[in-house]
Formats: sequence, structure tokens, C-alpha cells
Amino acid sequence: MASEVKTNKVSPSTGVTVTLGDASDVFQLPASAEIDIASGATLDVNGTIDVTGATTTGFPSSGFNKYTVVAATDTTFALQSGTTKLIIEVQASGGYAGNTDASVYRGGNGGGGAYARKLLSTMVDTDTLNITIGAVAAIAGSGNTTSVASASGTSFTTITCVGGAGGVSGSGAWGSGGAGGTLPTTGDFNFAGGSGSNGQDAISYMQSCGGSFYSLVNSRPVSAVTTGPPPLGYGGGGATANGASEAGGVGGAAVVIVWEFK
Repeated sequence: MASEVKTNKVSPSTGVTVTLGDASDVFQLPASAEIDIASGATLDVNGTIDVTGATTTGFPSSGFNKYTVVAATDTTFALQSGTTKLIIEVQASGGYAGNTDASVYRGGNGGGGAYARKLLSTMVDTDTLNITIGAVAAIAGSGNTTSVASASGTSFTTITCVGGAGGVSGSGAWGSGGAGGTLPTTGDFNFAGGSGSNGQDAISYMQSCGGSFYSLVNSRPVSAVTTGPPPLGYGGGGATANGASEAGGVGGAAVVIVWEFK
């Protein structure tokens, strides 16, 4: 026979545990009723919580939030709502290759820009970043430094990567290749840019620009009369030209990639 128990408190008669019913019993909470777990109390669940069809609120979200490729300087880069962690990748630009002179001498290839990756695990979504994208180098010049700093709300060591050096233009001799960007010290993972090869006889040698983390080493026989080709990807060094008075190739652009996580 069905019955109803009305009481203000249920306590164990012995020990500290009260058992409700037997295995396979179902206890149903009617509409609009609520179980209130006081602050400091613990809900210890060893079985399964089935929320199929339920509306859940108040649970903190976690996981991937947003991915952004930044190719231009942004001094007030704002984070997405809910972001608490960042992975930041910084790739500096590559050096420009040197020119060929009026006879047969080729300039050196540009060096690749340095790369760093950093995990920041104490961010809040009101923080902003100061992202500086180093400009692509002028002919035979070095790539410029690319960096990410704290603009507000938090503090972390600025992540800095140096651009690759430019190749030396040929002038009565083969030009020297540019050095790669120096190994960074501000990332969790740091990668120095590769150095470009010296200008050489294109019939006998492969011409190689300096590689970067986000570019391929552009190796090719330079047999046609041409301006140096651009590198493949970001941050690679420019490739040398061929022929009399030809311009060296431009270095690869810098980039910053921001991964946001809740």
C-alpha cells in the first residue's frame, strides 16, 4: 500500500550512512523540486550520471576556443571569451638574397627567421597581447624581429624571434649567404633559422636559401636568367638570382599563430 512519509530530517540510527531503497529502485524528483548541496559538501558519484535530455548549467567549459593567424602588427590583440590558456607561435621573417653583379657573380642566399613556441597557462579573457610582425627585409637586408608581449592584465616574458640575415650581393666575387636567425631563449620550444648558401656557379651547384620552421629550404639549380624566387612558406630566406645585374629574392614574411583554450 502506498504511503507518504513527512519529516524534516533523515539521519542514520547507527554509523554515518543512510541507504535509500534497494538495487534497481528508482527515486523520482517531481517537477520544480531541487536537491541543494550546501557549500563545502561533496557529491561523491561512483556510478553513472545520465543527463540525456537534461538542461545543464554552470559547468565550466574547456578545450579548444580559437585559432588565429596574425600577419600584421596588432598592439591590442584581444582574447576570446573564456580563454584561460594560450599556445603562441612566433615565426620571424627571412633575409633577402643578394643581387648578382654585372658579370657572373651571384649574391648569397638569405637566412631563415627564428621560431619559438610558448604555453601560457594563466591567462584570462580580459588580457590583451601586443603582437609585432617584423617587416620583410629590403634587398640584401635582414629580416626584422617579430615578438609577442603582454599588453594588459597579465605579465609574461616577451617572446622574441630574430629575422634571418640577408645574403651579400655579388661584386667581383661570390656573395656570402646570410646567417639564420639566432636561437631564441623565450619559448618552451626554440628553433634557429637556417643559413643561406653562398652564391655559386649554378651549373655545378644547388642554390639553397635558409629554411625556417614554417618554410621549406628552397633548393634549385639557377640556370635561367631570373630574379631570385620567393621562399615557400613563412620565414624562409630569399633565393639568389642568376644572370647579370639581377635582383635577389625576397625573404619570407613573418607570422604569429595564437591558439586559445578554455
